[in-house]
Amino acid sequence: MAVHKMTDGSGRWYASFYFKDSFGTTHRKKKEGFATRREAKAFEDNFVKQHSGSCSMTFQALYEQYMQSSTARLRESTIRKKQHIFRDKILPTFGDLPVSSITPLMIHEWQTAMMQTEYSPTYLRTINNDLAAVFNFAEKYYGLDRNPCRNEPRIGKRDAKVMQFWTVDQYRQVIECVTDPELHAIYQILFWTGMRRGECLALTIEDVDFTSKTISINKTRDRRGGRDVITPPKTENSVRTVTIPDQLCAELQTYIKRLYQPARTDLLFHRSPSNVSTSLGKAAEHAGVPRIRVHDLRHSHASMLIELGFSPLLIAERLGHDSVDTTLRIYSHLYPNKQADVAAKLSALA
Repeated sequence: MAVHKMTDGSGRWYASFYFKDSFGTTHRKKKEGFATRREAKAFEDNFVKQHSGSCSMTFQALYEQYMQSSTARLRESTIRKKQHIFRDKILPTFGDLPVSSITPLMIHEWQTAMMQTEYSPTYLRTINNDLAAVFNFAEKYYGLDRNPCRNEPRIGKRDAKVMQFWTVDQYRQVIECVTDPELHAIYQILFWTGMRRGECLALTIEDVDFTSKTISINKTRDRRGGRDVITPPKTENSVRTVTIPDQLCAELQTYIKRLYQPARTDLLFHRSPSNVSTSLGKAAEHAGVPRIRVHDLRHSHASMLIELGFSPLLIAERLGHDSVDTTLRIYSHLYPNKQADVAAKLSALA
């Protein structure tokens, strides 16, 4: 193991050393450009611990290993969200500490500090889960014998208490205030199909089948670094085909006819996600209807289907949920109202 000053006259340092990986194989590692000898030595020490499976590495080093492992398993958008959470909420507290030195009391105090912020209950749960995931990773792959998150209650809540959605009448009041044909078509699709915003903005002309009156959902669109990126949808079950009502079918036919020489593979819409959100809020304000998020149009669609008496299985398939359990978890509070209908119908048969 050695740390040396570079010979190019820059005054910077480099680390050059051998290390054994978790399989016992010896490798050589060299990294240049450190401002001080101390930084070069710290890199060497952390690297060796990181690749030998030692929990004496810093939490920062463990986090880097965890993210490297997660990159091939998670969507790019999920990775970016995790990076943001760790950078701002977790690494400032735990980054420089050896993993094995982090105690349940430290976790408890960090949780207390997080709970004193204005973060929503669901966001707090996400932050907490991300921290716990790193320690679970260390426990599984690095032999961490004392997981400090193991017995600490999780903070936050999995689902928000209040779910916002519009009734059909409220939606109609809002959509009457939308005069732009493109935005009008986007909101119509979102409300009458329960599609996610990214799925809607990724639609191409060939995804709409006017004969069967269906829309095929097989991709999603996101905005990254000022450019549009088309990726596979959120989950395998998100790939689906949904039926659309006659009036939506007619509106999309008219909308496409107005496009200039469209190809079947062209995007149906070109609005940015932020513009879709901002414009919906302005339309709601103009209509005198409480503002909701664009994603709440999806909740509005689900609420409408529940009120119409459709089964959780059908709703799960239409929304592209992983399972019926997901649908029931999100919308269970809307189902108790149906019990009175069941009792009334049974009484009529008695």
